[in-house]
Amino acid sequence: MPEVLQHLITEMTPWLQQYGYLLLFIAIALEGFGIPTPGQSLLIVASLLAATGQMSLPLVLIVAACGALSGNSLGYLFGWRFGDVLLKKGWIKPQLEDKIHGIIDQYGIAALVLSRFIEGLKQFMFIGCGLAKMPLKQFVIGNVLATSIWVTLFGLGPVLIRDEIAPMLAFYHQHQYPTWAIVSLLIALLLIFSWRKWQIKNSQ
Repeated sequence: MPEVLQHLITEMTPWLQQYGYLLLFIAIALEGFGIPTPGQSLLIVASLLAATGQMSLPLVLIVAACGALSGNSLGYLFGWRFGDVLLKKGWIKPQLEDKIHGIIDQYGIAALVLSRFIEGLKQFMFIGCGLAKMPLKQFVIGNVLATSIWVTLFGLGPVLIRDEIAPMLAFYHQHQYPTWAIVSLLIALLLIFSWRKWQIKNSQ
């Protein structure tokens, strides 16, 4: 097994064996709320353990999805309710607030989906959505879409491509910004196409 993947499994497996699905849920939820945790790494290892029968793959996917949706939603509500407090205390700089507003206003759901895959941005974007007062309906759609894609890639993906996952992870960490810029562009085009199709359908 490739060294980088073996190291990840060696580090995370004892924690998952001891605390199981509860640890997976908490780590992913905290990550979505804005607290840096190894939620994504735990999901990858849990998926690989499920491939060998040590964990249940359906439960891994369900727990991961519930954790992400819960953490993301709490981050959004926290940003909505306490965003002004964070700004007044200087914990969030006005320049950062303006940047978040600009990204959300320009890219909407696509920005939310993209942020779920970029370290640093994914820990803040959901609070940022609340801070920017993103409409609830738009946030819910983006949250579900981002979580679905993320869980599929990092929860189901490792089971399907166990032998290729190490070089893919190495490439992802080295080129995550251009990779997800391309992905976000494709998602944005898909959303625009779907939106126009919906408008045409409702105008008839």
